[in-house]
Amino acid sequence: MTYGVLGYDGNEMMCAITGYDLTIAFNMRLINSLADAESCADALADVFYQALMEQLIARNADFIKPEAGQ
Repeated sequence: MTYGVLGYDGNEMMCAITGYDLTIAFNMRLINSLADAESCADALADVFYQALMEQLIARNADFIKPEAGQ
């Protein structure tokens, strides 16, 4: 099973969640309203954002340095 986000042109994946025996388990005992579901989704988005930033920084830390004279 693969979950992912297509790029703007719809031809390539911008991000993919893959793996053998991929399991996504929501604790439905704690998700009792639309607000709970939105909070859970927002928190997951933050987790993925942090993972993306870590990979970007590890790959090319130059983009976080301000240009000289700023």
